[in-house]
Amino acid sequence: MEENFLWNRISRNLGLVEYLRITSICDLGFRPFFHSWPPKINITTSDWFTLEYLLACTSTTITLVQSHLENKDFDVILRNWMIGGLPNLKYLEIISMSFTDNGKHILGMNLRELAGKVIQTNDGSKKATIRIISRSIKISVTPFE
Repeated sequence: MEENFLWNRISRNLGLVEYLRITSICDLGFRPFFHSWPPKINITTSDWFTLEYLLACTSTTITLVQSHLENKDFDVILRNWMIGGLPNLKYLEIISMSFTDNGKHILGMNLRELAGKVIQTNDGSKKATIRIISRSIKISVTPFE
């Protein structure tokens, strides 16, 4: 209960924080609620950070390590970004042992095919370059020129 109170007080002011790094959450049942998001967020033990958290995140830079997100989740993330979701996103890195190259597709491609691809938003305003190194998927977003 005290954790929730303290977290709620902190999270109301995260918009004032430039960079937030969360290394772990000891209470496995604790699920933080973000009232606001800092521009840059790095979560090193991010198994609790769900797809729903990510899709609601307004940060420009997001790094998730030890994530439980899978290929299907990354497919949802990219498709959401392509239709205008995650409008502030400039950089996303997700490291997850759940990313596999066993036929589960992202945007209709396996991981090897997806590596190095450049995709763009449906309105043509932004492009994203996808880099894949082992179990790490990174996208860098830039305005489309």
